[in-house]
Amino acid sequence: MNTFSRRRLRNAFITWAMLATVFLVVTLLAEFVLDRGQSRMATEFMILASLVVAIQSYVGNSGLLSFGHVAFFAVGAYIAGLAAMSPEKKEQFLPNLPDWVISLEASLPLAILIAVIGVAIFAAFTGVPISRMHQSVIPMATLALLVMTHTVVNLWDDVTRGTRGLVSVPDLVTTWTVFATAVAITGAALLYAASPAGLRLQVVREDPIAAAALGIRVAATRFTGWMVSAVLMAIGSAVWALNSLAFGPEQFFFAQTFSLLAMLIIGGTGSVTGAIAGTAIVSVINESLRGLERGFAIGPIQVPELPGLIQLVVALALLLLLIWRPAGLFGNRELSIPRRRR
Repeated sequence: MNTFSRRRLRNAFITWAMLATVFLVVTLLAEFVLDRGQSRMATEFMILASLVVAIQSYVGNSGLLSFGHVAFFAVGAYIAGLAAMSPEKKEQFLPNLPDWVISLEASLPLAILIAVIGVAIFAAFTGVPISRMHQSVIPMATLALLVMTHTVVNLWDDVTRGTRGLVSVPDLVTTWTVFATAVAITGAALLYAASPAGLRLQVVREDPIAAAALGIRVAATRFTGWMVSAVLMAIGSAVWALNSLAFGPEQFFFAQTFSLLAMLIIGGTGSVTGAIAGTAIVSVINESLRGLERGFAIGPIQVPELPGLIQLVVALALLLLLIWRPAGLFGNRELSIPRRRR
């Protein structure tokens, strides 16, 4: 291993340790300081941060915007939810499932493993053609993937219960489980970006033609990044499902796609640290405006309900940031220890 590679890996480990410390502080606050509602918010923040980092591992290294990662989110959540549900609940709500699926009642690790395998197969099937496309059409192809997945989830009553969604999903997740998931996904994303495979994808991002001339297989390199990101998304989505307890297809479409991508773009697509910071910023906006969205009073004036206020404010913040700082708050920079200048 040359000096350049060792330095990249060392910096990745330093950033990982610092971000893990941030997650540890959030976890300790959720466990011992915050009330139940605030603890729930802290847990959801770490789960969302895991999902945004999973998207960043592809978007940031490839330079290709993906609208299709919420499709992996949906597939992983439904697989984990179905795997963990009790046989009695499956017979009650989904009697047409195969007998071997009904009889399965997976633990948390097994449910995550099954979700990873299912999403990996789905990602491999879709990633081969998408990775071979011209980079200008890949975002639209991922959008088509999102629409097709949502349509299947919305209409496949025997497996997903259609618009009624899954209910009675067991609560197998603790705050420490979410902490471990966030740390693992963050570390995997940082180490992938610092690895030779991640570096090749970054070369392809800068100039695909020059990368091909250097002997880098462009399609295979993009496919590897696609698969890594999908696996990380599967882990995050499985933990999300087993923490949400009930969900439906409306949670895996345009609104969720916009929310996750807004978090990523605000923080900076080229930075894992930025992805986490963007998640924190949008989460604070959501919680701050949730009460105002239900209506409020200014003296004698009663302001009615304002549905969509949160999305409007997030969109406005995103628009202003793209004008002021197109690369996001962190750009390509990661959290690190400042070096003393000689």
